[in-house]
Amino acid sequence: MRKVSRRELARMLAALPTLGAVPLGGQVPAPSGYIGPLTGITKGLDGRRFDPVPFTRDLYAAAPRRLRFEARTRGQAEEWQQQLRARLIDLLGVFPLERQPLRPVTLETRAFPGYRREKIVFDSRPGVSVLAYLLLPANAKTPAATMICVPGHGRGVDDIVGIDEQGRDRTDKAGYQHDFAIQVAEAGMAAVAIEPMGFGCRRDPLNARQGLSRKACEPVAGGALLVGETLIAWRVWDVMRALDYIATRSELDSSRVGCMGISGGGTVRKPGALHRQLRAGDSELGRDARHRRADRAEAALRGIGGEGQHLPDHVEHRELQPRA
Repeated sequence: MRKVSRRELARMLAALPTLGAVPLGGQVPAPSGYIGPLTGITKGLDGRRFDPVPFTRDLYAAAPRRLRFEARTRGQAEEWQQQLRARLIDLLGVFPLERQPLRPVTLETRAFPGYRREKIVFDSRPGVSVLAYLLLPANAKTPAATMICVPGHGRGVDDIVGIDEQGRDRTDKAGYQHDFAIQVAEAGMAAVAIEPMGFGCRRDPLNARQGLSRKACEPVAGGALLVGETLIAWRVWDVMRALDYIATRSELDSSRVGCMGISGGGTVRKPGALHRQLRAGDSELGRDARHRRADRAEAALRGIGGEGQHLPDHVEHRELQPRA
């Protein structure tokens, strides 16, 4: 008899339907209300706290916020920016010392009403490739101002360039991301929409088999932390390499580049503001995002709360950057 490996056994168990404890008569027992070992216990728990979320929020509220934004003059703001930029780079982790050749390739070019869409790939670093779409308005005056677009959690970059779950074209701007890369092109700017690590075609096979919307951020983020780096830094580096790619295209103006993202893409856009070549940017993290993002290793920066970084501070960091 052939031995079954642990991985094969796990797959076999995952494929079994959830049967539950159903009696022979076919009657399903009523829910018991049991949610853990403290269910129904009311005595002896005064002053006890078992939920780690309030604990972490208390720590955040008590953090010294050493680099909170308190500038009152332009000079003070610029000095704060220099200190913050250096500290953020330190918290993000290691960036490559050398830039790998991009080796860009255009896989497909298609024409749509009002713009042209190219599917491209380029290398970000040794062993890491990036898929992206370039959307160039038909009436754009070249070289065109360009926006790097980073999608949020969901199906990945397809969900912001007008491609539905079946790989077909769509025009209704469905979903919470509303095909915002197309909207950029409709506004007259070029859009370079990149696939972030852990989304879409940049997932491991195990997670990819779970469906189009299944993200694969955790294994990548955990791997990055194991080697002393962060997934958010890896994603920021992809944005920086997208800037390098833009500089290779004569139709695009590398001196007029912005970056925008939503949800997970917004967490990348903010540290991406460290790059002085980015001239403008916007992001949407949602209500109370600093707490919702704190539970995701993909967006974790060790000690960021103690430095005083939350949404308003990041906005100040971006919007007050001196313009050349």
